[in-house]
Amino acid sequence: MNPNEHINHNVSGNGVSLDTLGNGGLQSQDSFGMWVNHIMSDSPCSVDESAVESSVSSIHESYPSLVVDDKQTALPEQVFNLTDVSPAWVPSTENSKILVTGFFLKDHPHLSKSNLLCVCGDVSIPAECVQAGVYRCWVPPHSPGFVNLYLSFDGHKPISQVVNFEYRTPILHDPAASMEANDNWDKFQFQMRLAYLLFNKENSLDVFSCTVSPNRLKEARNFATRTSFISSSWQYLMKSTQYNRIPYTQAKEDLFGISIRSRLKEWILERIILGCKTNAYDEQGQSVIHLCAILDYTWAVSLFSWSGLSLDFRDKFGWTALHWAAYYGREKMVATLLSAGAKPNLVTDPTPQNPAGQHASDLAYMNGYDGLAGYLSEKALVEQFNDMSLAGNISGQLETSTTDQADPENLPEDQRYLKDTLAAYRTAAEAAARIQAAFREHSLKLQTETIELLTPEAEARKIVAAMKIQHAFRNFESRKMMKAAARIQYTFRTWKIRREFLNMRQQAIKIQAAFRCFQVRKHYRKILWSVGVVEKALLRWRLKRKGLRGLHVNTADQKQEGDGEEEFFRIGRKQAEERVERSVVRVQAMFRSKKAQQDYSRMKVALNQANLDREYEEFFHTEDNMEINT
Repeated sequence: MNPNEHINHNVSGNGVSLDTLGNGGLQSQDSFGMWVNHIMSDSPCSVDESAVESSVSSIHESYPSLVVDDKQTALPEQVFNLTDVSPAWVPSTENSKILVTGFFLKDHPHLSKSNLLCVCGDVSIPAECVQAGVYRCWVPPHSPGFVNLYLSFDGHKPISQVVNFEYRTPILHDPAASMEANDNWDKFQFQMRLAYLLFNKENSLDVFSCTVSPNRLKEARNFATRTSFISSSWQYLMKSTQYNRIPYTQAKEDLFGISIRSRLKEWILERIILGCKTNAYDEQGQSVIHLCAILDYTWAVSLFSWSGLSLDFRDKFGWTALHWAAYYGREKMVATLLSAGAKPNLVTDPTPQNPAGQHASDLAYMNGYDGLAGYLSEKALVEQFNDMSLAGNISGQLETSTTDQADPENLPEDQRYLKDTLAAYRTAAEAAARIQAAFREHSLKLQTETIELLTPEAEARKIVAAMKIQHAFRNFESRKMMKAAARIQYTFRTWKIRREFLNMRQQAIKIQAAFRCFQVRKHYRKILWSVGVVEKALLRWRLKRKGLRGLHVNTADQKQEGDGEEEFFRIGRKQAEERVERSVVRVQAMFRSKKAQQDYSRMKVALNQANLDREYEEFFHTEDNMEINT
């Protein structure tokens, strides 16, 4: 049998004759094992000529008696079984590497040494042999969509199956999506830490091995009665998921929330029965109440407040739940904690960066929540004033303008925000002034007691009288400066008055400058003499001792003992005064930001809503107790 007959026999064995091949009706098999007609395009392909020549020469070497012309070809139909193309798709905007895997049929193993071409759409690329049956090629950019991919010797006729290959539009990097993914992972980490604290057996208490007093049993029974609504939450969730009434993601979130809520109820019941505190910390130093504040679980605040556990429980760094809620900007959680009785004027533990500690408002301002910081600053000043009033350090009450005769809903939005900010600043300024006055009164009281103990009676009376006069003069000066500032602010409210004042001031400055020049030229000798007198006075003043003029303590040892206690008190008072001034500045800064004013108004609404919810819960709990008793 000659070579031509051998080829005809092999081709006819596959069910296709050379006449069919020569007429262009080449049959190929795709990856699903189905035979499809592949009609070749007459358009020329961008193929490397050297690769085509080498492919043709390799075929001639294998079959020297074959003659290739325009009407008939002697190429075999399918000699390579294509098993995989990896990857299945590539970006449409860049050169990409793909790997074509397969094997030659048993009758044509010698063709594996031939130079093959990978045809991808209308482009032919040389295929580099990586190993036996694996070919690598780089496909150029292409418009998005599906194209045909196959192997060929000449870049036109396939020798393998024709498979679909996809070019996809690249997905650009979305910062918002990545940020949302990071937030979801952070939330999952906090949820996992909370679940570890609640479900870990090391943190659970052995209730059965301890004797329980009747009072604790009564408190536990009362707490269980108030939290009976948690059991009904399971039934509501199961009814909601029967006919897919809620989305799947929401159902999963509700399932996790109800599980955590039920376990938290049991966890608090254990501590109520045994009279223990919430002293379980995780590795990062936070407790259950702190993680609930970070996750914005407002329902947990009611459970803690009903159980009698402290909402101001501190973690290992001295942070309370309100500190963490303010740090992460959880406005609803902050409002719920404040309505439940959390104190906004507590300070964190001192650190090298903040030796005086930080308020919750400082943490909110540090992370850019200006409106929340202003609201917490006002609440901290009012709370500090109330604490000092209960301790007897301040007399009287603080006037807070919570309600107004005018209906705020009828006002425009900007005016309503500005009105709330002005009311907040008025309250904060009054509270800060009263607190600073109390600090000065206390300082004067301590100094008076020190002088009365260390000096004779007659001299002490003189010193105390001088100190009272000096203290009264300071108060008079501060009140006079505040009145002057109020008058200046009232004068400069309109732009027209301010412009007229600036023009008059500029003219007055010019007149004063001309008059001063005239006086200097005329009386320069008197000016030199007066400067010399001032220099002498300054030198004499600098040589004087510190303290009240003419009043000195004779005993040096007693003075040193008194200064030690005064220095400690002075440092603490200075830190407290700085915190008060910072709080006033936080409230005053809201005038420069409309967003801060909006946040402040939103916090007021959230706190009012939280107070209403709390009153609603208390009302229904009272009715339930009455029904149980009857």
